[in-house]
Amino acid sequence: MVLFSQQTSVARGLTSAQVQDIFNGNAQDWSKVGGPAGPIKVINRPEVSGTHQTFKEQVLGGGEFGTTPNITTLDRDATTPLQQALGKNGIGYATFAQVVNQKTVRVVPVNGATTDAGNYPYKRQLYYAYKNPPSQAVKDFLGYATSSEGQKAMLAGN
Repeated sequence: MVLFSQQTSVARGLTSAQVQDIFNGNAQDWSKVGGPAGPIKVINRPEVSGTHQTFKEQVLGGGEFGTTPNITTLDRDATTPLQQALGKNGIGYATFAQVVNQKTVRVVPVNGATTDAGNYPYKRQLYYAYKNPPSQAVKDFLGYATSSEGQKAMLAGN
């Protein structure tokens, strides 16, 4: 899971505390988090989103997202409309695979960490569940998913 924005001032990154302030509505202007003066437009995923729930737990410590006028929660869980809603002053979040190859947004470093460094603070583990004993199709899928080719495909968002 990553933060992303078109705002150039966040290219240097944010701290975890600044991210929390943005998403709980305490920081509504970029100048409050080290950027130039201007409103922060927060684009939030809907509550039904697993990414929304994970972000809420990891960033807000299980607390609620802010309800300030600068925070918009989308009706449906889709990354493209979220990116389009950002404008030049917005910030949002998605899974890494959803934004890694996007040209219109940049991934925001947090606490000096980038996603390729391995210590990016916002991560979630996903698991495959299957009925035991696994069918041949399940075995084939798991073999591909754990192969170097499958790992490359997942990282590329394919």
